[in-house]
Amino acid sequence: MRERLAALGAVLQNRSLRRVLAAFFLFNVVEWAAWVAVLVYAFSRGGTTEAGLAATVQLLPAALLAPFGAVFGDRIRRDRALALGYATQAVTMMMTALALWSDLHSWIVYAFAAAASSTIALTRPVHQAILPELADTPARLTAANASTSTLEGLGIFAGPVMTSILLGIAGPDAVLLACSLLAGVATLLTVRLHREQHLLTSASKGEASLVLEAIGGLTELRGSPGTSALLALVTAQFVVAGMIEILGISLALDVLDMGQSGPGLLLSAIGVGGLVGAVATTALVGRRRMTPGLAFGVLLTGIPLAVVAVIAEPWSAVLLLAASGVGKSFIDVAGRTLLQRTVPNDVLTRIFGIQEGVGTFGNAAGALAAPALVAVVGVSASFVATGALLPLLALFLWRWLLQLDIRAVLPGPDFDLVRQLPLFHPLPLPTLERMVSTLEVQHLDAGVTVITEGEEGDRFYLIADGAVRVTKVGRELNVLEPGDAFGEIALLRDVPRTATVVTIRATRLLSLQRDDFLTAVTGTAGSVRVADETIERHRRSDGALE
Repeated sequence: MRERLAALGAVLQNRSLRRVLAAFFLFNVVEWAAWVAVLVYAFSRGGTTEAGLAATVQLLPAALLAPFGAVFGDRIRRDRALALGYATQAVTMMMTALALWSDLHSWIVYAFAAAASSTIALTRPVHQAILPELADTPARLTAANASTSTLEGLGIFAGPVMTSILLGIAGPDAVLLACSLLAGVATLLTVRLHREQHLLTSASKGEASLVLEAIGGLTELRGSPGTSALLALVTAQFVVAGMIEILGISLALDVLDMGQSGPGLLLSAIGVGGLVGAVATTALVGRRRMTPGLAFGVLLTGIPLAVVAVIAEPWSAVLLLAASGVGKSFIDVAGRTLLQRTVPNDVLTRIFGIQEGVGTFGNAAGALAAPALVAVVGVSASFVATGALLPLLALFLWRWLLQLDIRAVLPGPDFDLVRQLPLFHPLPLPTLERMVSTLEVQHLDAGVTVITEGEEGDRFYLIADGAVRVTKVGRELNVLEPGDAFGEIALLRDVPRTATVVTIRATRLLSLQRDDFLTAVTGTAGSVRVADETIERHRRSDGALE
């Protein structure tokens, strides 16, 4: 959590990033507040059946439009695309609020709500694409990426809380009105971004590329039962999430009698659990096997759901749903790590794209299934069945899931040596493991020149055994021994080497190619911050080991 707060503080120095991230936070608040408000409205009119239909009406158009969201950002300047997306959201939220206030037919309300939900496809991809073009330093770019994840989690919590408060004192029309106003603020934040570098443009992509990329991802799934099994489990997780969004409303209003503010309170508990879980998943760092973490997440997600309606007390329900949110974080992290370890890099993006698409449809399927399940077995039994779904499916798929751990690219014997470097402390496990897997080993005799002052920097080095002497303009600066590293500053600053490094006895060096090193250290805010501090320290001492 401290790392995420530090990342958020870093972007405050950049006016454009500050405004874009503030708008993105409002966007997430609006998304979740409107979602809960419309579902509560639907439930009040037709119970779980109409709530499930309302959820499906909102989800399906968004799922179908999702592939075009990125294209939208490539057709016009991204600052304009982002502002237009938020403005469209503000308008559609206002229309939904007016339809609610005017007591129009419910399906007119749902149509406007579906239009508002579809604007997600016009905003989230553009937000991701605009960050690299607004950031004026690598540190701020990675800080913005890290902050995006944190603000999204906070929005998932704040949106239902806002809905809970407004439903308690007014009605769903007030929630949608507030959402429209917040989306309007997001529009104002992004309509005139300060750009210090090139204008926000990018080349358009051909339509055929979408088809070809989808085929590539499906081909990988067909040849990997383990990957297919994992995506099936993740899809089931989205199904469970869709069911809980409907069952939670029924639990709050029909079973626990929590009033109109109850659904927002229960669903926000899952968001809080997700934030806690994001911190708790650091326990997975450095572990060779991810399936135990996946199994833990499955059980922690399912068991609280199975007992929440049986206990039937408001605060126990809040705590149990929060625990389920923690479990979801473990499934997310362990599942993502397994995919990153086992799926070829050239199709990894397509696999995650397929996961996103089937997940959205799974969410819709869960929302549709929940009312039918309640009608057959009741609310309490529906929670039991929903909680049992993931553990039972995981048990059935387990032998294929274990194959992923067997196939995984595991860190070699030098993993701990690399991990102890301060520069790499903030790296998440998948990034660190991929980086270690690309290490090259060099065995050098004494007196061998490793890097020469004035040459182009192309590698980062870590001493596993032996020692080297560092000189600058013939003057000795330092002697480095096992566990010490050199060569990073020339890569980070893109300058020639300003020092010469020569082995003074038989030495074993671990090295990373420039691109592999930069890809790793620009992936988290913390690693770039440490790198910046290293550069500044050497600059002050006039002893940069470049």
